[in-house]
Amino acid sequence: MQLINHYSMILSFIFILGVTAFILLRDGAQTRDFSILAVLTVILLVAWIILRPATDTAETKSEFESVLGLGQPVLLELQSPF
Repeated sequence: MQLINHYSMILSFIFILGVTAFILLRDGAQTRDFSILAVLTVILLVAWIILRPATDTAETKSEFESVLGLGQPVLLELQSPF
């Protein structure tokens, strides 16, 4: 279940492309169908690039404070060694 949760956006995009391809290509392949699939693929790739979370980490308090307040949301994750 964690695998589905971790890759839910990518799996959703693959599902959307698959359903769209099935609907478009069930009556025969045409140039228009392939161009629609190509445009949809580009839109989904751009959406993934824009919406994916950043992997920056701040190890010290000064690094965290330099990132905080730059106009972007900050996800704070605290981990205990115990």
